[in-house]
Amino acid sequence: MINKKLFSHLNVEDSDPVWEKLIKVEFSKKNIFPDHKAYLLEDGLVRKYYLHNTSDTDTQICAEFYFPGDIFTVGGDGSEGIYESINKGLAWEITMDEVKEMFAVNPECRFVQNYYLSRKLNAAMKREMLLLKNSPQNLYEYLLKNRPHYIQNIPLKYLASYIGITPISLSRIRKRIS
Repeated sequence: MINKKLFSHLNVEDSDPVWEKLIKVEFSKKNIFPDHKAYLLEDGLVRKYYLHNTSDTDTQICAEFYFPGDIFTVGGDGSEGIYESINKGLAWEITMDEVKEMFAVNPECRFVQNYYLSRKLNAAMKREMLLLKNSPQNLYEYLLKNRPHYIQNIPLKYLASYIGITPISLSRIRKRIS
């Protein structure tokens, strides 16, 4: 049974038919989530990353992290990134076709869509400003102060990628701060 309280910020009624459409997905570490689906993350940690091809190697660039209570959607054209679990967990999935159908049938679903999209847009704009205006050390200090759950839960190699530096540089920053 889905933990509806965890997703109460979506303002979806307990009796809404959307809850019946969600399929339980237990996943293991390093699970890649399939395309054309939306997920409500109940337990675990998921990262979104892009592959950056250089002449020698493929580098993973972490773009976002999802914690319990978050929603993420996986597109389908590959340019939207790869969604991979960092540890084992539980999510509830629904196909994007079902989501589109619900929007057409139920105008109240638009509220959830608008809420979700506005949160994603605000988060993306904030991250962009943080990256443009701050040094990697300032970004790490921001995360320490404002997002301590990132520091506590995300492996350092992914955190370094998220900040835009190497793990060695992140270790140096951590050493300077402590």
